[in-house]
This record gives sequence, C-alpha cells and structure tokens, in this order.
Amino acid sequence: MFSTLYFPLISTIATPKPVADRYIAERLMKSVVAGEMANAATVATRWAKDPGTSDEAASIVQLHADLQLAARAEVRAEEAYRRSQKLIRTAMALRVASCRNAGWQALFRNRMSSALACFWRLAEESDVAPERGAEARFALVFALKELGKTAQAADALEDLYEHLDTQISTDKALWFEAYDTLAFDIAVQAEIRSASALRDHVFWQSGLSDGVTRADRAPLRSCDEWQAAVRNVKSPILRMRIDALQSQRAAANGDRSAFMKLLGHVNWANDEKLPDYARTVRLEAALAGLAGGTPQSAETVLEPLINQGLPQPFSDQRQIEYLYSLFKIRQHQGRTQEAWQLYSRYTLVAMQCLRESAHLHRPLVERGATVSAQLDDVGVRLTGKYRRAYQFVLDNLGRRDLSVREVAAAIGVTERALQSAFRSLLGLSPRELIRRERMKRIRAELMSGAAQGDASVLRAASRWGVESRSTLLLSYRKQFHEAPSETLERCA
Repeated sequence: MFSTLYFPLISTIATPKPVADRYIAERLMKSVVAGEMANAATVATRWAKDPGTSDEAASIVQLHADLQLAARAEVRAEEAYRRSQKLIRTAMALRVASCRNAGWQALFRNRMSSALACFWRLAEESDVAPERGAEARFALVFALKELGKTAQAADALEDLYEHLDTQISTDKALWFEAYDTLAFDIAVQAEIRSASALRDHVFWQSGLSDGVTRADRAPLRSCDEWQAAVRNVKSPILRMRIDALQSQRAAANGDRSAFMKLLGHVNWANDEKLPDYARTVRLEAALAGLAGGTPQSAETVLEPLINQGLPQPFSDQRQIEYLYSLFKIRQHQGRTQEAWQLYSRYTLVAMQCLRESAHLHRPLVERGATVSAQLDDVGVRLTGKYRRAYQFVLDNLGRRDLSVREVAAAIGVTERALQSAFRSLLGLSPRELIRRERMKRIRAELMSGAAQGDASVLRAASRWGVESRSTLLLSYRKQFHEAPSETLERCA
C-alpha cells in the first residue's frame, strides 16, 4: 500500500512526546523523518522493552507496534498493541487507543470497510486529541484511496485540511508537508490513470467519475498546482515520495530514464523493510510506463512480481492493478489469448470490489450518525464470542430489563469474564456500552425530525429501554454535550 510510507511519519508526529525520554523520542522522530525506517524500528524496539510505568509508556509501546506493522511483522505488532492497551489507565483513553489500533490493523489487512468505521468514529469523537484526530483523517484518505474512490478521498482531504488549519498547534509545518505530499500523490495517480492509453482500466475510470463529490466544491487542483505546493517540502522521507511521483509523471510522458530512479526507490524501500510499499512502487511504475507507451519498461519493472506469481498479501486494488498491467503487457506482446484471460480475471476482481464497496458510494460529509453492522468499529475490536454478545445487546436494546447477566448467559460466559473482555477490548463495561448505544438510537430519532416536544423525547427514550427522565438527561448530556431538547431545537 502506498500509505505504508506515510504511516510511520503520521504515527510518530501524532504520538505525544514523552518528557522523561525526550532524547530517545527526538532520535526516533529524526530517523523517521529521514526515511531511516530500519533504524527507527531498532530504536523503538529497544525503547519499548523498558518504557516505564508512566502514562507515556502506552504511547511508546504503541509506536513500536506501528513500526512493526509497517514492516509487516503483524504478529509482533498485535502483541505490542495488546501490551500498550494494558498500560492505559483510563477508560476513555483505552477506548480511543483500541479503536485506533484496530483501524490501522484493518487497513493493513485490507479490510477497508472496517478501517473506515474505526477512523470515522475517531474523526467524529470530540474528546480525541487533535493530533489523533488528524491521524484518523489521514487514515480515512488512505482507505478511500485504496478503494479507488478518488472523489471521496478528495472530500476527506478537505476535511483533513480544515482540521489541520484549525485544531493543530504543534509540528504544524510537518503536518502540512505530509498533507501537501499526500494531495500531490493522489493527483498524480489520478492523472496517470486518466491517460488515454489506460482507458480500458474500468475500475479506476469508475472511481474517477463516480459523481459523489459535493456539487458546491471547487474543482480539484491539478498536478502542476500541487507540484508547486510541494517544492518547499523539506522532510527527506516526503521528498523521496515526491521525487518518485515526479519520476512516475516523467515515465507516463515516455521518459525511459525515469525507471532507473523508480527502481532506486524500490531498492530503498526493500532496504528499509517496507515490502508492501516496494511492491506498490513497482505497480505504480508499470502503470506509468503503460500510460507513456513503454510497455517494455513496464514489464522490466514488474518482472519480479510476475516471476513470483500473484504476490501476497495484496489488497484487492493491487490485485486489480497487477492483473491489468500484465494484461496490457501481454496484449502488446501479441499473446492475445493470454491477455484476454488476464483481462477476464481483472474484470471479475474489479466487479467483486465494486460490489463489496457499493455501500460507500455516499460522500464522506453525508455519512449518517450510525453505521451498519458490517462497518461497526465495536464489532471489529471484539473477538468472535464477544462479538455475539455485542450483537445480542443490539438486538435487545429496546428492552428495559436487559441485564449484563443475561448477555453473559447468551454466549455462555460469566459476568466477570464479559466485564473483563469488554473493558480490555473496548474500554467500556457492558452496562456503559448498553447505555451508549441506547443514547445513540435516541439521538438518531431526535435528529430525524419526527420527534417534537418533551413528550416525543420521552417516547423515543422509552422505545430504547430508558424510562427514567434523570437517567436520560444525565447520560445524553455526558455523551453528546447537550440536552435532548437542544438537539430537537437544533434539528427543527
């Protein structure tokens, strides 16, 4: 994934700087910014062995897990994430961390809808630190881009810009360098995939013209405009990506010499233990070569992947791009039957991807207050048995007599086991989860416009198992920072 390059940088600048270990934190930051990922991983590993017991320890171990995840050491990363969550002392912080960690793991496992659910939740959570909110918004752009949804990614970029401009005060220049580079990245990929030579790349053509952008939004800026914006980017790791993107543009214009620079970038990614990113650069270079009418160069850069067969792990979009590139190469070689077999496989995978992501065709700004069960970030964080407990809660929210004991009995565990699992995985007790989900349903009814007056508020509360007026007022205000009557007035 192309996001593998950005992830360590975004994670590092979003992590609070420890006071006790400021020297180590600065050393780690310097390594990441310089693009020395292998060295950064070594520093983080040593640091995480003895992070201390302060409130900062969880962030140290979590950052170590992030670098392990970027290097595709997924088992070690998952262990480190669990360890970091055990060090967290407050329920709110645990809830944010578990949602955030689940989101990144889902992104790297190519479970994009689950990743979107987690990061949408963090982006909308008012109590999340501004830096974590920025991180979540970057991740939303990554996920939408991986789904081929260029227009929705552009909407998410606008939301990211506004957040950085109004909410971020520390490392602001570095945040905006990452933003400008990412925007240039998306513009370059869209430009190359819009080339006339790639007009039969139907998956991307549909993503570039899906009609989901806001009607009142200004047109997307061109590659040349973004290229001017990234001239002042100083961070070495971002400059490497910018140089690679400029080489892709040159290759798409028929410059064969650009491929040597791109292969040098691939070698750097391999040396720094970023295997996903190395494969991504090869695919991007191949598409640029095909767009520029140099299929021989495209075959050369793609040859290691061809020799391996279809590489794994590969996201659905990467499978699509691999199959499409190989189809174009075989077509140019006159191997017609093989070419059309590859195109048939390409269209099949593309249709599967489009069908699976059909529910995401609404703009980011129009998403509802609730998400479907498939996208529910709570379900993502729970293991199979406790996911059944969560579903039991959702199915019985309207019952006044719903009890924790009944939920535990429904899945065959003790109340204590249920409490422990929910606190560990969600940062919430089962009772707190029930209360939160009820308030969400009540709020959705109030915001629908159907409810009017205090009597309607109480009827909505009763439908969702809340009979006490004081419980309603206290819980609702705690969760949404306003009274039910204020929601009604605002939505009238």
